[in-house]
Amino acid sequence: MNRFTKIASTSLFVALSAAGYSHAATPRTVDEALRSTANPAFNVVELSSLGHRSPILAEYKDLSPASMSARGLHAAIESNRGLDRQLTAENVEVGNIVGAERAADGSFVFYLR
Repeated sequence: MNRFTKIASTSLFVALSAAGYSHAATPRTVDEALRSTANPAFNVVELSSLGHRSPILAEYKDLSPASMSARGLHAAIESNRGLDRQLTAENVEVGNIVGAERAADGSFVFYLR
């Protein structure tokens, strides 16, 4: 029984880990949330500050700020006047943002090139 429990719990952890990672918000839903959330909380992360094995770095390192997805993100941010002002106050140039994610607490994380 102990061996079965170990195998079952290991399988459960692996399944939950994969489900959690694949459940990340798609760029479109992040864009929509950015447009509609008034004065959202956010964090800014520079890609150069991440470790070379970071999955976030792997996801965004080859993405240009001029890419289609980044331009859509820029448009979503600029359409939200409060967010645009907050980012400007933090000296964040919207044109340098290459990605964004919604955190579990509802805040946003912006990734800068």
